[in-house]
Amino acid sequence: MLNEQEASVLVTLDWKIFIPSIESWLSTFCTRFSVLTQWLLNPSLTWIWETTISYARILVMRYPASALLPPSRQAKGLLGMACVSARLLPLDVIRPEKVCPLLWEQLFLHIHSTMAQQAAVPVCVMRDDHAIRILKLLCMSVGADLKKLQQDCEDVALQLHSALTPPGISNKGSSPGSSNPAETVTCGSV
Repeated sequence: MLNEQEASVLVTLDWKIFIPSIESWLSTFCTRFSVLTQWLLNPSLTWIWETTISYARILVMRYPASALLPPSRQAKGLLGMACVSARLLPLDVIRPEKVCPLLWEQLFLHIHSTMAQQAAVPVCVMRDDHAIRILKLLCMSVGADLKKLQQDCEDVALQLHSALTPPGISNKGSSPGSSNPAETVTCGSV
């Protein structure tokens, strides 16, 4: 009986089922960002797209979407972090205020050294006023204010850190080594 009901729903929908995924959100956000930046950053956005898709696959395998961190928030966090990796934004602008700058840098480096053998935090190549403008356009593209974008970046960074930490490595405490992505990384946890 359930199969008949499912078949009826699928026929009614003409088999056109759209379930938003991290990838579909990334596509939407990247397209918006490209339009808002008048396609001036397309080479960087192509690299950002490829990078975020790799990280998105890791998240999907380890941390399926949830009500606490749905695909749209995961995509926002990935995009914010990728803009730092692409040297469009300084790392500090996506760091939530409550997070210790040193621990934030260590968290970022752990994630990126695991995936891309990156040994240092990328230095933003934009002038300060251009970086601020890019940050504003990024927030507009993802439909979030800066604080929400920073929170999404933190949540995704903690998920990626946990997903990329080899099994058997101790992840005690609420530091970059935390195995619980919901925990925050604060200066007091050092």
